[in-house]
Amino acid sequence: MDGGLDAVGNATREEVVDASGAPLSGKAATQERILQAATALFLEQGYEQTTVAEVAERAGVSRATVFWHFSDKAGLFREAFNRLVEPFRRSIELGVDEPDPERRLQELLGRYPNFIAMHREAMEGFVRWAMEARDFRKTMLDTLLDMHQRYVGAFTETIAEIVPSDEDPRALAVALMGLLDVDMMLSFFDDSDRRAEERKSAVAAVARILPRKARPSGS
Repeated sequence: MDGGLDAVGNATREEVVDASGAPLSGKAATQERILQAATALFLEQGYEQTTVAEVAERAGVSRATVFWHFSDKAGLFREAFNRLVEPFRRSIELGVDEPDPERRLQELLGRYPNFIAMHREAMEGFVRWAMEARDFRKTMLDTLLDMHQRYVGAFTETIAEIVPSDEDPRALAVALMGLLDVDMMLSFFDDSDRRAEERKSAVAAVARILPRKARPSGS
């Protein structure tokens, strides 16, 4: 069975494709199908509650095939985690091409919550895994914190172009990032659209009161 999953989570005959949409066949298709099934199960049930037998059943392969491709459940989990992290890495690496730092700051402020909203299931999975998958907690947290710091770095570079030279752009970047982090965490527990909009407006208000460099006379 070369495919995705039907409404009840069983493998189908649909074509298997990679992240770019290119069709896969043979070993690559089988591996991709296993990863799709494993990622879905780990997100639904967590690491401890997911068995290799369940992954094999959902992927439409034997347990032996799963072990042949990924050695053990731990190896499969690491691959699933890397799979979910990849969009975050790509987002950071793309950067923001906007030359105007004020507009770039607004793009950065919008990109983070928008990205979280688009990948909400993955983010909830990261939080759950960090709590329960003790054997992988350090690796997971190191990876997530590294990406977080990369985002802080993008904020720092942008804010440095906006504020006077006697201000600390990294401290201001960390402060803004902290507000975005709080918004993200609260969104997992508070689904009120009104309060979400209040938090968004609060972040924008803080960004507006950042100290600005004096404009050249006549500008």
